[in-house]
Amino acid sequence: MPSWFKTTFLYASAFASAAVLATACDPSYGIRSFRCDPSEGDCPTKYGAGTYVCCSDDPAAIDLSTPEELALPSYGGGSGIPLYASANNNNSTSGFCIDTSSVPPAAGIMEVGAGQGCPLPCNPTWDQADITAVCGTATSCCASVELQDSDCGLDMSMGANGCWRPVTGGDIQGLSGIDVSDWSASDHATHQDPGGGGCEQFVAVQAAAISSAGLSTNQALFACFRKLSVANQRGFCQGAMDCPLANPAYRDACEQKNDAEGRLDCG
Repeated sequence: MPSWFKTTFLYASAFASAAVLATACDPSYGIRSFRCDPSEGDCPTKYGAGTYVCCSDDPAAIDLSTPEELALPSYGGGSGIPLYASANNNNSTSGFCIDTSSVPPAAGIMEVGAGQGCPLPCNPTWDQADITAVCGTATSCCASVELQDSDCGLDMSMGANGCWRPVTGGDIQGLSGIDVSDWSASDHATHQDPGGGGCEQFVAVQAAAISSAGLSTNQALFACFRKLSVANQRGFCQGAMDCPLANPAYRDACEQKNDAEGRLDCG
């Protein structure tokens, strides 16, 4: 999708509609504010004049030719197969109820499937060049949810005496990170795909492509696990703005733990 075309549209209308849903939706749908779980499909299919989809906010993607490297998602022109967005939207456990009829076609996911019409997920920790590549020029990628205390792991390789930082799937025990997680449902607060069922589904569906790439099932599965994240790596492309959680004065849950414990050189 050309950058100039993507930046013609902003996503404000989609998020405004989601905010309306937060206060007006039928509580029998079990929606927590306008957060939702795409794997459960817990948005109304229709509310008033809108058509709501539980849209994943996770841009994690994998290029099977280089599975351990960063890959930008294919919906943004990259080489990576989206793990939790676009056609694999319903593998995700993290999303927002979005009125997809309010997202201009050129500003949303075009691929036919579960995530069609959803706004483009992005990773706020990407560098600006990658954000521009996926979102277009004059855009921002803002985190959609705050980290919680249980999303942090102590990394002794950082700072003067170790630093708390957001965990990733690479920190699952046995995957060569800081071995602080089993990624179970109760292990963290905002982690994607607790238990790894979405990764297992991805590997099953992509079995032929995985084999063609010369990977074993376990290699592909572990590569998927390493792409898992907590809330700091999930968001949506938006028009250029100052992201509230990127304000220099804001201290996330992990930074607050470092401050409280007097840990040095942690940023």
